[in-house]
Amino acid sequence: MRLLSNTTFLVTVLAAVTACGGSSPIQPPPPPPGPQLSCPTAMVREATTSQGTDVHFDAPTPTGGREPYSVQCDPGSSSLFALGETAVRCTATDANMAQASCGFGVTVRVSQTIAKTKFLAFGDSITDGAVSLAPLIMLGPPDTYPFKLEQMLLERYPSQSIVVLNEGKGGEDTREGARRLPQVLAAAQPEVVLLLEGINNLGASTATQANALRTMIRDSQSRGVDVIIATVMPVQPTWRQYQPGVTVPKIEALNHQIFALAAEFNLGPPVDLYALFDANPHLIGADGLHPSLEGQTRMAEAFRDEIVRRYGSDATSTSLHFSAMRRPR
Repeated sequence: MRLLSNTTFLVTVLAAVTACGGSSPIQPPPPPPGPQLSCPTAMVREATTSQGTDVHFDAPTPTGGREPYSVQCDPGSSSLFALGETAVRCTATDANMAQASCGFGVTVRVSQTIAKTKFLAFGDSITDGAVSLAPLIMLGPPDTYPFKLEQMLLERYPSQSIVVLNEGKGGEDTREGARRLPQVLAAAQPEVVLLLEGINNLGASTATQANALRTMIRDSQSRGVDVIIATVMPVQPTWRQYQPGVTVPKIEALNHQIFALAAEFNLGPPVDLYALFDANPHLIGADGLHPSLEGQTRMAEAFRDEIVRRYGSDATSTSLHFSAMRRPR
């Protein structure tokens, strides 16, 4: 009778334990939430080269999860971003190897472009970079107006490859220039000729000078090459060929013809170097003919301003005219 009571008690206890869930394993606490990552907003940058630009950004900072974190972005900060839009993806990994990702876009645009990028500076010793002929003193290439002009244009249009070739030849007159130009055009294949000739044969008639310049303009245009013509600069009485009462009227008559040629061939206004140097005689060097170092800079600025006026444009999208990206020299 007592044995039956003990058995009944044991069954009752086991049933109670089972009813209370005593046989279920103890559950571990839930893991902490993983990291969260928030990327910066989309970025827009200006191109600094024809390949694009380096873009710098701060890596996003994770929240939540378990420190320490590792954050990687592809492409990474300081990478070269090409023209157009690039998607950046950033991923954070915490100490538990949990991950979170986010993304943003980087647009590299070109706000300023130029329609012509290969220029040929054609002329005599002034273009070539002479400071004096007796004795002969030449500027280094970086001090000549064509080189300075190239650097000015590259600074203004960093996304494009721009070339300004220096084809100045000391002592050349307009008739010699007319004979030389076709072979130079064939070899260089420029888009625009910067024409400055005429000081070396003032003894010839103005009509002879004008005809030679006309030939150079026609030869250029027949090849699809634009021409920006410049007026001949004034000279000082210290020039060894200066003739009082003769030299200045000859230059003025030639410049009158240069304006007429610009109208005849629809070239646009000449780059009026005569007016520039006449108003600033200190820009002419000690020999009375050739521009000083500052004079070369001012020449480059004058040509730059006309080139920008004719060919510069503001782009409102990333659709740069890639045909205008020329190969380097």
